[in-house]
Amino acid sequence: MSPFLIGQEFRRLELPESHSDCAQEISMDKPQIGVVVPTLNSAATLDWTLCSLRSQKDIALEIIVADSSSRDETLEICKNWAVRTIQVPPGNMYRAINAGLRQLDAEWVTYLNSDDLVYPHSYARMMAHGKKNCATLVYGDCDFIDGEGRFLFALKAPSPHRLRGLLQHGDFGFIQPAAIYRRSAFEDLNGFDEQFRYIADYDFFFRLILSGSSIAKLDGRAVAAFRRHPSQLSHQCSEAMTGEWSSFRNSGKVKRSPRSFLDLCCWHLQNAPNYLWRFTSGRAWPPRVFRRTGRSVRALLLRQP
Repeated sequence: MSPFLIGQEFRRLELPESHSDCAQEISMDKPQIGVVVPTLNSAATLDWTLCSLRSQKDIALEIIVADSSSRDETLEICKNWAVRTIQVPPGNMYRAINAGLRQLDAEWVTYLNSDDLVYPHSYARMMAHGKKNCATLVYGDCDFIDGEGRFLFALKAPSPHRLRGLLQHGDFGFIQPAAIYRRSAFEDLNGFDEQFRYIADYDFFFRLILSGSSIAKLDGRAVAAFRRHPSQLSHQCSEAMTGEWSSFRNSGKVKRSPRSFLDLCCWHLQNAPNYLWRFTSGRAWPPRVFRRTGRSVRALLLRQP
């Protein structure tokens, strides 16, 4: 298996024919962090994801794959990696995520899509940072990769004090695979809202951050990699996702203001070097960012006193 390059991290992760030996390396102590991987015919990328989870250093990790009746080799891959699986009826990814997270007994939890990656020391770094800052939510920067794991670009996450404004403006600010949170917060918020099929993660972090919970950002190297490819859910169901975004924004929860627009602009300025590098290196230019910013300017100019 050839090595793959992700951002500034060089990783040679060999995928042997059998991964049963990994089971002997799992600590029998109570897990410090639990991760749910939702799957539906995810064999094409699942090996990468589970390999990245098994490569976590200096922590006791519990993994649950919440599968929704996969018909490919997904379950065989889970067996090879000695990963526990549960079956959840198909139809809503967040139903599977909730079902898996509610079976975890770790202090920290998160979910990782079956095509994304987390770098080897990331969870240990984030948990230590969360403990140091008594935080409920910890997040970091994220790389973007293509379908074959090639680095595309990096995204810098904003400072915690700008997250509220970004959420009020309708932006995430950080990428979900690059975040962990305490299980108590997940339980207090009753998990992900299953009325959403595509944006329940945004709704969850919206409720968590606006609740006043303590938040910490881990600076330094990126902690995860988000894969972009034509078969991912956000690409195949982009119109339906846009509809959910519009419904959420029109619900009255999102209240844009000059302050939220300022937070948005500062975040984009923070990422300006990355945008410039993408432009000069021939990567896709992010026009959606600027179209949204332009709409925000017009909305503020047309706003009635």
